[in-house]
Amino acid sequence: MEILIIGAGEMGKLFSRYLSEEHYVAIYDLDRKRVEEISGEKIKPLSGLSDLEGFESALLCVPISKVPRLVEELSGKMRKGSVIMEISSVKSPVIESMRKIWRLGIKGISFHPLFGPGIGDIRYGRAAVIEVTNIEDEISYLSSLFPFELIPMSLEDHDRAMAWLGLIHLITNSFLSSSDDDSNSLRLASTKTISWFLRISAATLNQSETLSQELITQNPYFEEVLGKFLKELNSRDFKEIRGKIKKWFEIIDIKDSYEFLYRF
Repeated sequence: MEILIIGAGEMGKLFSRYLSEEHYVAIYDLDRKRVEEISGEKIKPLSGLSDLEGFESALLCVPISKVPRLVEELSGKMRKGSVIMEISSVKSPVIESMRKIWRLGIKGISFHPLFGPGIGDIRYGRAAVIEVTNIEDEISYLSSLFPFELIPMSLEDHDRAMAWLGLIHLITNSFLSSSDDDSNSLRLASTKTISWFLRISAATLNQSETLSQELITQNPYFEEVLGKFLKELNSRDFKEIRGKIKKWFEIIDIKDSYEFLYRF
């Protein structure tokens, strides 16, 4: 299969390397230096998007805000029966453009890898799949390309979850920024809770600022999620806050979670 990958960022590189093991892969990015870094014997550089009829499939690994325009452009240049896939972290801004292209005889597939480029082996990953036209067909196609677990989700459920993820990134980055003057004191007086929270906070800094920003600015559910969080935060009442935690206790084991802190 001939596959075009647009976007030579970290996820574009990850999927290029994996797919090139069994398929012909070409990669395109406005940043030619990025393309040169990943291109080689198995991954061919593409200088433009003018002649795309030879590609059976395209995978968009670009910022959320760029997906709709690219989908429209590619759908006018790829042949009937081809497939356009996109991996955006928020689906509400892109799903309408994906659902329009079936009229042109092109299949749209919208999935979100629930892992980053640091995963190493994508066989151990998971991805959410949001229906474009036929979820069974879309999962079947993805299964023919990728080995990771595929989880069907509704558009709203997915984007609400991603709104909370965006909030996590905002919290961790804000914590590091606001506590910067006290960083040495926190290091010296680091409890297990502080130590693990710092690890998670530091890890979120590996995500690009563009993606972190779009997680909150492109998500229609973020303001609602932020409002709920600030209401609890401003109450400063642990008894009241903990009294509202019910469904989480069906999912998480607080005793095991505490013991886990001391295993490493």
